[in-house]
Amino acid sequence: MTSDTSGKNTKFVRVWRQLNVEDVKKQLLYIDDLYGTCGNCKKLGLNYLKDKKCPDCGVTFKYLATKLSKVADIGKILSRIDKEGLDLTLIEREDFERSSAADAARDLFKS
Repeated sequence: MTSDTSGKNTKFVRVWRQLNVEDVKKQLLYIDDLYGTCGNCKKLGLNYLKDKKCPDCGVTFKYLATKLSKVADIGKILSRIDKEGLDLTLIEREDFERSSAADAARDLFKS
């Protein structure tokens, strides 16, 4: 929970939105707590609080995905993003991977 400029309390709420999976994959940073991996080139050891871009491929990160599932862990990540004023969106990693796998399977059977 954070306080906005009007003094009202705000909370994090999950929102469903259609996204282009290929676009997300190119701008995604996979994280586990603090350090992560570039979804575009697989560069390891990136810090989502400091690395706005991948030092190897130059992609600007717009999305984060994590395998952490405890509400408290997710809350910590969201609070860090908010506190640091980062322009990042945390997405559900399981949903994203399921969507990517479905696309890969569909492409496999194209002739």
